[in-house]
Amino acid sequence: MNFDEIYHKYHRFIHYLLKRYYVKYNYDEFYQLLLIKLWQLSKNYNKNSNICLSSYLYQRLNFYLIDLFRKENLKPELVEVDDLQTPQITSINTETTFFNYNDISKILNTQELAWYNYFIQGYKQFEIADLMHVSLSSIKKYKSSSIKKLTDYYFKGE
Repeated sequence: MNFDEIYHKYHRFIHYLLKRYYVKYNYDEFYQLLLIKLWQLSKNYNKNSNICLSSYLYQRLNFYLIDLFRKENLKPELVEVDDLQTPQITSINTETTFFNYNDISKILNTQELAWYNYFIQGYKQFEIADLMHVSLSSIKKYKSSSIKKLTDYYFKGE
């Protein structure tokens, strides 16, 4: 059985697993990793084994996804200052606005601040995703968490 046939028959396993574990952010990235794993498993499957292909794929994809979640939680968030490209903002007068950029840089984490800088320069979400080398769902996550943090800080005083 070639991979196209396996893909058409079993790609729903990937969607099922992602929905089962409530993956909403980085959905595309997890889907791609699981699809690669599906290909690897299809190559490694022994047709003479006692377990059927569907059970084999489901079980292995499930455990692989759990391993990915564990790796995500163990990864420290490292950003090298030399590699960080922070655009210079010259068109905003902080005295005429109701917020201060220094306050914003203290509230938001590095990814959210990078999103904010690109956003106020007028970039669209897919352009920001390309510039930051992340998926579109990650950009949406940065946007919603930034808006929540800024709303809490400026309007609720938290």
